[in-house]
Formats: sequence, structure tokens, C-alpha cells
Amino acid sequence: MKNRMRIVGLFLLLIPAISFADIKIGYVNSNRIMAEYEPVRDIQIELEKEQRKLEIEFNRILENIDSLRQDYERQRLLMSDDRRQNREQEIVNLERTAQEFQMKKFGPEGDITRMQNQKLQPVLEKVQTAIDVIAKERGFDYILDAMTGSILYALPQYDLTEDIIKELKKNTTSNR
Repeated sequence: MKNRMRIVGLFLLLIPAISFADIKIGYVNSNRIMAEYEPVRDIQIELEKEQRKLEIEFNRILENIDSLRQDYERQRLLMSDDRRQNREQEIVNLERTAQEFQMKKFGPEGDITRMQNQKLQPVLEKVQTAIDVIAKERGFDYILDAMTGSILYALPQYDLTEDIIKELKKNTTSNR
């Protein structure tokens, strides 16, 4: 996030210097696009249904753990040491299973996130294609995302990456 803001900040500092070059800059509100584009809403509804289904399953696991824990507490004094240890281990194993389930389904690399990325990818490609079309039709040099500060479209002639790499390599070989 800081890098994006630095890029946008540098870009904004350069605007007065490059404004004489007739560079045309536009922006989009990606949050609004995602909120108003019907396929995104359909995907969100589908993901919410799947998430609710998984939350119900997770809550069942938690209820099972809670029930076992209550039974254990009621019968603990009547149990032999072996049986008590077995029950305690059973509860610990179920708690571990619940944590694993939660990470597998809801974690940053979990099923919900993977499903969201998989379903949104084609939609995001369509959005990017629309941005490219509008940028080219209207003669924009850059299109920025007002919500993230990232560059969504830029004319290839403004890409200095290759020049920077060459300069870095030149400086690296001369310093050796």
C-alpha cells in the first residue's frame, strides 16, 4: 500500500512537469465498478451462500466440542485416569480439527478465497478490457484507480522498466 501511494505521489509531483507534454490522465472508482457490475454481485451472492454453509458446518464442530467438554466436566470425577486422558485428548484433537477446518475453508489461502479468486478472474479481465478500450478510444495515456492509487492502464511508451534495468546493470558492472 505504501509503495502504491509513493508511486501515485511521485506521479502527482511530476504532473506539472509533464503537463506541457499533453498527457491525458483519467481515473476510475474500482469499488463502484465492483458494486454496480452485475456479475460481481452474482459472484458475491454465491460466495456468501457457500460461506454460510461452511459456517454452519464449523458451528456444528464447535457445538460438538462444547458438548464433549460439558460431558467431560460432569463425568470427570467418576472417570479413571486413562479414560480422563483419552477424553482430554479427544477434545484437544477436535479443537485442532476445528482450527484446521477454519484455516482450510476461511483462511487467506482457504477454499473461500480460492473460490473468490477463481470466479472473479474472468470478471476482472472483462473490467480490464473495458478500461483498455475506453483508454484507447478516448486517447488516455494513464488510467488510475482512485481507490487504490494503482495504475490500471498506461501507454507502453511510458514504461521505463527496461531502461531502469539497463541502468542498474550498467552501474552493477562498473562497481565490480
